[in-house]
Amino acid sequence: MALELELEGEHVRLIRAVERVLASRPRADGRQLPVNVDGAIAAVTADLGFAYDLGNAVFLISRLPGLIAHANEERVRQQPMRQIDPKDHSYDGARERRLPERRK
Repeated sequence: MALELELEGEHVRLIRAVERVLASRPRADGRQLPVNVDGAIAAVTADLGFAYDLGNAVFLISRLPGLIAHANEERVRQQPMRQIDPKDHSYDGARERRLPERRK
């Protein structure tokens, strides 16, 4: 989005360079190590002039809706304090949702 909105600054360019280096050096199992959302948030907020110590707050704000939805789904659908073996379960919740197209 930073590129689309023409907000690519020094930090977004740096994180994209890191991404290119990571892509050129696949892991031992052949998979590429992508830049995660935390790296992207750090780069964009730095380019927007946020103080580095506000990074955790911005990260929390961006993750909060998903955490709330997950907690509510657990509360509504499952008994409390149950043991979960990840190998025995798969996600069957709401399907992926897309944001509406941005108007120009």
